[in-house]
Amino acid sequence: MSQGTITLVPVGGLANRMKAIDAAYHLAKDCDSKLQVIWFKDKGLNCRFDQLFQHPTDSIITIREATFCDLLLEDRPRKKNFFLPWLPEHLKYDACIYEQQATILFYDHFDYAAWARNRRVYLASCVYFHPQPEEKLFKLFQPIDSLQQEIAKRCAGFNEHTIGIHIRRTDNIASITKSPTELFIKQMEEIVEHQPDTTFYLATDSEEEKQTLRQTFGNRIITSPHAAERHSLSGMQEALIELYMLSRTSRIIGSMQSSYSETAAQIGHIHCSFINKAGI
Repeated sequence: MSQGTITLVPVGGLANRMKAIDAAYHLAKDCDSKLQVIWFKDKGLNCRFDQLFQHPTDSIITIREATFCDLLLEDRPRKKNFFLPWLPEHLKYDACIYEQQATILFYDHFDYAAWARNRRVYLASCVYFHPQPEEKLFKLFQPIDSLQQEIAKRCAGFNEHTIGIHIRRTDNIASITKSPTELFIKQMEEIVEHQPDTTFYLATDSEEEKQTLRQTFGNRIITSPHAAERHSLSGMQEALIELYMLSRTSRIIGSMQSSYSETAAQIGHIHCSFINKAGI
């Protein structure tokens, strides 16, 4: 049989796209298929792939920026594009799965390998739909050199008791309601009482949260010197720097239903717990 091909459109923010690409890469390896990733800039992630990561060296995968034609022929069919890509995609590919269905199928333990093997398939996803052992996760990704240098420089102040704190606020209702700041503070105070040498690396999309934790914990708080904003190139690069900084802490305390906290922990092979307000 001829070799199959998988075309992936990763959806969502930084961590969600990393999950989808990594899953598709391992799916392609398991199926002996080629993988083409088409990277669309949008309000969820408004920068190019090569402004964040080096291109993977494995020849089975190519990652390219979406063109104008891709908006019509390869984007996810949806209301904003009048579902125009649906017809060319169903003519070009043997099968198509879009992001909502991809998530449902993942939770139903769908066999993506059996679906993709020896076929030309299209997939849009924001989840890690093809599970892998922890030791395999996210090795595909290498930040560009300038970002790696910045990560190393900022992590120089960490010690063996530096704990990562991820407080997500601006765009995640579950994180706001289920992971309130007062519960982060309570747990952090308990940690300091038990281990006085503890410092915290705080990653957050809220300048208000930075100020609150600095006032509470003073010099124990290490955080980004830049304003928290995610809509520019510098803001997205900062998000990547913070993701990898979290991954280099001893463990992470994160926000509920945030893939960012979980992804950082998986990159660093460290434990991640989540602040969860009971009864919500």
